[in-house]
Amino acid sequence: MLPQKYQWLDTIGPLPKLVSAAIQYLGIKEIPGKGSNPVILDMASRIGIKSIYVNDDTSWCAVFINFLCKISGLPMVDPGKDKYNLMRAKYMLNWGSKVEMKDMKLGDIGVLDRPGGGHVFIIIGKTPGGNVIGLGGNQSDSVTFSEFDIKRLL
Repeated sequence: MLPQKYQWLDTIGPLPKLVSAAIQYLGIKEIPGKGSNPVILDMASRIGIKSIYVNDDTSWCAVFINFLCKISGLPMVDPGKDKYNLMRAKYMLNWGSKVEMKDMKLGDIGVLDRPGGGHVFIIIGKTPGGNVIGLGGNQSDSVTFSEFDIKRLL
């Protein structure tokens, strides 16, 4: 179920494939410590990286987006010769076509810069204050909506 703040998504008609698929996973969380959420591990398995993605303590935002692409019938990012690229948020910049910030819309992929790497999510919209709203995995260790400084978008 959508949080009240985002229930407007239920009123706009058919949603982009990635948004619709992501909503089905809202609330999926990492398991702290030694355990791992089997749903997150299954995502990695289904995109072909079961042998290298073995713990949900490892960043999984790109795993989630690639998994959504796969189950939505969209192409995943081509990892080239390095399957680890399916786990790298900034590598998602190689997926699809670049969209200018002024043209971004519901369902586009956003990639953020952050110290030590990046973060990837689905664009939901902008706040009145100019932040970008993203729906993604590994946001506060779960699949959820979050707001990000738009200046961090790559």
